[in-house]
Parts: sequence; structure tokens; C-alpha cells
Amino acid sequence: MNESRKRGAKSDSAWKQSMESATFRKWLVQQGCRIDHGEHQQRHEGQAMVTVHREGRKAEVPLGGSRQALDARVVRQACEELGLDPAQLPGPKSRV
Repeated sequence: MNESRKRGAKSDSAWKQSMESATFRKWLVQQGCRIDHGEHQQRHEGQAMVTVHREGRKAEVPLGGSRQALDARVVRQACEELGLDPAQLPGPKSRV
């Protein structure tokens, strides 16, 4: 089985545009963000949402499992809501 089939229906280009939630979470903390885990915790119902706070701003982000792939649009929107520059994200510069 080829690599793209192992990943499911998403194409290789879609996977190159995502970021693991653990990587994004670590970067957010390095940028001075505080992550509240308990506010939106839902067991067995959709994605686990957390609230991320930075300098009076906040964003709700699906940071469930550490290996969860986040869509680049979700990452970009969270960065914009928190006043962060998506160009500073770790990884390939073409990601977002």
C-alpha cells in the first residue's frame, strides 16, 4: 500500500499543509500563550477544544491528541486571533 493510501483520503499536498497539535501547542506556549484545558472538554463528542489566551486575546483551538493533524486554515485563524505571525511557525515556510 502506498503512503497516501495509508493516510486516508487526504492527498499528500494536504498533509504537507498540516501541523501536529503538539508542535502547535509547544509553539504557542513559547510565544507566551496560556492554554486552558478544562473549559471545552467534551468526552466522546467531536474534537477536544481548548481556549488559548495571549495579551487579552483568545482563540478556541482543537488541540486534542498530540499527533492530531491540524488544518493550516485552523492554525492561521488561531494565529490571527491571538495576534501572532503565522510566518514564524516552525516547519516549512509554505505551510501556512
